[in-house]
Amino acid sequence: MLLQNIDVVKINYVKRSSAVQRTLRNSFNNSVRREFAKNIAEHPDIINRLDAPQRKILRAGQIPNGFSVHHKLPLDDNGTNDFSNLILIRNKIEHSIFTTTQNAISRGLAPGDRKTVLWPVPKGVIYP
Repeated sequence: MLLQNIDVVKINYVKRSSAVQRTLRNSFNNSVRREFAKNIAEHPDIINRLDAPQRKILRAGQIPNGFSVHHKLPLDDNGTNDFSNLILIRNKIEHSIFTTTQNAISRGLAPGDRKTVLWPVPKGVIYP
């Protein structure tokens, strides 16, 4: 599947340690995802794409069925939990495509390993 509305950026991928990844992921799971959902609930792109019940779910800090929150640059590299690095993404098929691609690019890297790669980054606060 050819994805639209993405940037392909050249990055110096540096594999993080499992401990750092775990700390960032725990923060994301415990508070960041919820706050991001609340933050984007009234964004114009969200209002144009999601119905009122889905936006109500976001305002409550939850994620509507069929969606996930995705890190544009992954936590196992230099990605952060900043809202600018997060996007609400449809689970099928887009999230699967990004995750599969990102796993293929980083496969075999050990903590501290570096690799210059072309990385797909979805645009906006909601994708597609």
